[in-house]
Amino acid sequence: MDIISVIIIFICICVDNMVCANMSAMKMNPEQKSVFSIKVALSFATFNSLLFGLGYLISIIFFRDWVYLAHNWVAFAFLLLLGIKFMLESIEKSPSFNTVDVDNTKKLLKISFLMGLNAFLVGYAVETMDTSCFPQLVFLFILSFGLTLLGFHLGNQNSKTIASKKVELAAGIILIIMSIRLIVL
Repeated sequence: MDIISVIIIFICICVDNMVCANMSAMKMNPEQKSVFSIKVALSFATFNSLLFGLGYLISIIFFRDWVYLAHNWVAFAFLLLLGIKFMLESIEKSPSFNTVDVDNTKKLLKISFLMGLNAFLVGYAVETMDTSCFPQLVFLFILSFGLTLLGFHLGNQNSKTIASKKVELAAGIILIIMSIRLIVL
C-alpha cells in the first residue's frame, strides 16, 4: 500500500471526526465553539494516532506470522467494514457535544476513544501491508486535527442541513473502493 493510498484512507476515517465536530458546532454559541474546537481537535487527533499505533503494534506482535499469506484479505475486510459503517452512519445520528458538554472531559475522552477505533483497524490493516508507521502517525495526527477544526468551522447554529453527512457517505464509498483495490491489484 503506497503512501497516497494510506493518506486517502486517513482522510476518509477523519471525516468521521469532521461530522462529529460539525454537528457539535451547530449546537454551540460562537464563544464556546472557538476554544472547545481546539480541545476536541487535539483529543481526536491524539486518540486517532494512539489507537492507530496500538493497532499497528498489536499486528506486529501477535499476528505478523499468521496473516502474512492473507494480508490483502485482512486489510480488505477491515476497510470494507469501515466503508459500510460510514455509509450507514451517514443516515443516522452521529455523536456530538452540546453547550453543557464543554467542561465534560469524561464525555470528550469517551467519544474520542470511539472515534479512534476506526484508526485502530486501519493501523492493523496498514501493518499487514508492510508499510512504516511513524510518517503515517504524523499524517494521521495532522489530518485528524485539521478536519476536526474544519468541521467546527463549517457548522453554526443557523445551519439547517448537515453537509458533512454527504462527505461521510462519499468517504464510505471511497473506503469500499480502496478495499476492492487491495484485492484486485
